[in-house]
Formats: sequence, C-alpha cells, structure tokens
Amino acid sequence: MSGLAVASLVLGIVGIFTCYLLLPSILAAVFGVVAMRQIAQRPHELTGRGVAIAGGVCGAAILVAFALALVFGEISYDAPRLR
Repeated sequence: MSGLAVASLVLGIVGIFTCYLLLPSILAAVFGVVAMRQIAQRPHELTGRGVAIAGGVCGAAILVAFALALVFGEISYDAPRLR
C-alpha cells in the first residue's frame, strides 16, 4: 500500500471536517495525484490506487466547494472602505 495514498485519504477526511483550513485539502489532492503516478509507474510494488483516488477526490471536492462558497458570497471578506 502506498503511504502517500493513505496520507491522501486521511488528509481528505480531515479536510471534510475542517473546511475552513485549506491546507489538508490541498495536500490531499496533491498527495493523491502523486500516489496515483507512483502506483502507475510501479504497479507490481505499490497498491492503493482506489485509496489515492478517494483521497484526491475528497481534497479536490472541498477545494471546489470552498471556491464556490467564496464566489457566491457564503464566505465574505469585509475590506475597509475608502471614502
């Protein structure tokens, strides 16, 4: 089992529960992609392609949801107004 695949899934699950912290979701998506590439290059040594996909999808889904919430105003940033 690929360690990066497991890390991707764990960080993806952590990202679901901590949506406001983007770091776990970003790392889940990156680790998922890296793990899938490593598994594709060494299929006889590494397993866990499904785990890597699940972690990457969890991370990417949270990032997309955060971006949509930011765009549609669910998350706001009140900038100081100049007169």
